[in-house]
This record gives sequence, C-alpha cells and structure tokens, in this order.
Amino acid sequence: MTVNKNFCLFVSLVGLGILFTGCKSEKPAEDTNTAAAVPAVAVDNHSGWWCTPHGIPEEVCSICSAKYAAECKEKGDWCVEHNRAESQCFICDPTRAEKYAKLYEAKYGTKPPPIN
Repeated sequence: MTVNKNFCLFVSLVGLGILFTGCKSEKPAEDTNTAAAVPAVAVDNHSGWWCTPHGIPEEVCSICSAKYAAECKEKGDWCVEHNRAESQCFICDPTRAEKYAKLYEAKYGTKPPPIN
C-alpha cells in the first residue's frame, strides 16, 4: 500500500511540475493595475508585474524575456549552467532572491508567492 501512495504522490508532483513550468519569451503587458492588489498564485500569463514562476518582476525576468536576456549576456551577466542572468540565478546563490522579494513586498505589502 505504501508503494502505491508514494507512486501517486510522485505522479502528482510531476504533473504539478509540468503544469507550472514553461514561460513564453513574449514581451509582458504593461501593468495597468493601479490598485495594489496581490496577484493570484497561478500559472503565470505574463500580463502582470510579477513573474510568479521565477520570482522576479516580468520586465527584468531573464528567463522569460529574450530581450532582457540578450542585454544581460551583453553585460556579461549570464549563468551558462542555468541559462539565466547570473544576478538572477537563485540556484547558484539563493540569497539573490531577497533583492526581488523586497521589491514585491514594497509593492504589495506581503511576501511574494513561492517560486515554482
């Protein structure tokens, strides 16, 4: 019975991982929301200010924005191993996320949603 529970948990986690990954390299829409409402934690559609999957404001998300990624590469700010701006590579240095979390907290008054 334990094997079946573990297998179901594994399959569920893999399914959630697939559901919450994959960003398109599109230019995000401008933030037209003048209220400081906290966005829902869901699959990111790139229409807001915050890139939920990556824990960074959309306009400077080097994973989602091909334009911003190119700028980072030109400046030498690139983590080849993880394919994102070195300054945004939370894998190499998790403390780098704090800078962006503070931006979110300043805008919305709460901690940012967890990075997927």
